[in-house]
Amino acid sequence: MKKLLRSIFAASLTLAAFSQVSATTQEPAAQWFNIIDSKTTSGDIATSVDVAADGCVYWLGTYGSTESLPTVMFNGTDLFDGALYNAGNSVNNNFTLIKTSPSGEKLWTVYSNCGDFASNSGFCAATADGGVVAVSKVRHTDGMLSDNINLVDASDTDCPVEWSCERRFYRILVTKISADGLIEWNRLIDCATSSATADPDTFWADCFNLGGGAVDESGNIYIALNYRSTLSIPASDGSTVSLSPVNCESWNGDPQAAAGDFLLLALDSNGYYRNNLQLDGSCAVSYCQSVLAQGSSLYIQGYAKASPSGSQLRAASFVLTPSEVFSPIIIKADTNLSVDWAKCFPGEQVGGKSAFQSPNMALVNGSLYFTGQYNLKICDSDNTALSVEATQGTLREGFIIKLDPSNGDWLAARNSRDDDWNKPSAVAKTGLTGYSGVVPDPTDENKIYVYGYVMNANVGVFLRSYKAENLVADLPDGQYNIITGGGVPSFQCAAFDSAGAALYICARGNKAFNLMPDLTTPALTTWGVLTARFDLPNKATGIDNIADNVGAELPTEYYTLQGIRVDRPTSPGIYICRKGASVSKQLIR
Repeated sequence: MKKLLRSIFAASLTLAAFSQVSATTQEPAAQWFNIIDSKTTSGDIATSVDVAADGCVYWLGTYGSTESLPTVMFNGTDLFDGALYNAGNSVNNNFTLIKTSPSGEKLWTVYSNCGDFASNSGFCAATADGGVVAVSKVRHTDGMLSDNINLVDASDTDCPVEWSCERRFYRILVTKISADGLIEWNRLIDCATSSATADPDTFWADCFNLGGGAVDESGNIYIALNYRSTLSIPASDGSTVSLSPVNCESWNGDPQAAAGDFLLLALDSNGYYRNNLQLDGSCAVSYCQSVLAQGSSLYIQGYAKASPSGSQLRAASFVLTPSEVFSPIIIKADTNLSVDWAKCFPGEQVGGKSAFQSPNMALVNGSLYFTGQYNLKICDSDNTALSVEATQGTLREGFIIKLDPSNGDWLAARNSRDDDWNKPSAVAKTGLTGYSGVVPDPTDENKIYVYGYVMNANVGVFLRSYKAENLVADLPDGQYNIITGGGVPSFQCAAFDSAGAALYICARGNKAFNLMPDLTTPALTTWGVLTARFDLPNKATGIDNIADNVGAELPTEYYTLQGIRVDRPTSPGIYICRKGASVSKQLIR
């Protein structure tokens, strides 16, 4: 609901009866940055970021600790001490959720000091009440099996998750946190650590892959999974619901092996089992990777690989036919998980390679955009002449596919090296590249921005402008390298705030970053995470004065973009003006 409300709010900004001139921001511009890192030389991964209805931002990640180097830092200042882990060169990964204001001020932190949280796994999603749900993959810190997993809330209160065991294994932890940073509840979802038919000495420590997820406008929680043994999910009546996969009969317990089933798990707003969506039929492996919630609709993304003898899957009545390499799947359903349509896009190897990773979806101006990183060829199942293909099989490239959200029809596609992106030209077409997401161009509804990265310090994290109709690049000027430096930088995650035309980005690196146009971070001595806000080019209404005779019958209220009410704007800047039911964005000069 909060994303829908903010989109409606942004669309409803109207021109008030002031003397006015137009003003347009011409290029993306960094407003601020924060650096989150530990004193360890590894770990430190940003997992997920989301924007709440009031414009505040939730940043979820995992940051490393050891017994000798326990401290996680925020802008060089001690933030908390994680688990006191002591096992060679490894680190413990600590749950870290930070809430900031839209202006970058840290409001509070929730963290763990016992428990090892898997990096690049799970998500956070803001809820309509201003709080947040965090979903994590967690096991005990090595050497601390007799202790409970422990989270510390914003009031510095320990919130233990009762769990002791004899051997380390992963479970799913679902946590609801209030807008004030207080933990409201935790739910644990179990995955069986052995099979009834397996050798009794066999122990499976890692039986699922946890992807992304979403929270809908009613607070229901959706979790994307690939699972390889029986899941046990708590229900609201105190019972347990069990789900079992079918495509893992030959799985030997190796977490790196391709096995298991696609599963979208739905929980209610209290974290209890609600329903689920799985695929019928057999295949080599299938994954559910991400979910996008928009109103009463869900857009669900995953992939499958066929068995050597071929495979045919079904999502409800819709037939999906994957190839023997990565074949993306996109499904549209309602919040009761009734399927409206489902598509499988068969994959083909390019240069003997067939990798596919970092998928993402976005709904922008009535179109569904699917992005990611690959070195294969993806075809439309209904018309194989429609495809997007990597130019080589070595380094991975970015792709974007535009679909009709009403039926999944393929409308257009583009590869990251299809166009003459040349800032700088030496690496724009040769480096490992990912297309990570799509956001609207606030100045022109006929254009979009694609954000992503080239793993090269001279290009780094970028925005590229495309014509929305056909995904033709907006050359020569529609390219911005917004985060450079950072050593060997990589994009981590992002969230777009439509009301403020702001893009919140996480990037990872081990040296100082440069942010467009003129911000530079302190030098990082180990790997750390940059979090930053970029304001996109936007049209604002400029006013020279505030007329006293406008709508005198209704009181006028003014707010900063951070939601702080002011009696009457006196300093230059952009303000929100509310008069009755009318809301406008105004530039005071």
